[in-house]
Amino acid sequence: MTTQKALWTLINLMQDLRRIDPEFPLQYILCLCEIARCKNMSLTELAQTTGIPLSTTSRIIGTLAGTKGRCAGLVIVRFSATESRRKELALSAKGATLLTNLTRGLETMASQRKTA
Repeated sequence: MTTQKALWTLINLMQDLRRIDPEFPLQYILCLCEIARCKNMSLTELAQTTGIPLSTTSRIIGTLAGTKGRCAGLVIVRFSATESRRKELALSAKGATLLTNLTRGLETMASQRKTA
């Protein structure tokens, strides 16, 4: 029974992502998680941390920070105050809310497994 609850929680998490974009790539979630974990991470650091090529990371951030499309507005890109060539990444309020909802769902799944 607990496994069923965990599966439903996971399904609900995936549905949340599908509401944003029916084909929401896992690389997007990976990037969002790393940006949340490391404040003011640069684009290059994100590529190195995730193992995603820099050109692909740049396209992902362009989509997540863009103004058009369902995935737009999840990330904020700012120029560094100390290095003019460095772009720093942060979650927007929308991106932070998405990750909060996902982590709550994962915590629910974990607590359900512990009680099994």
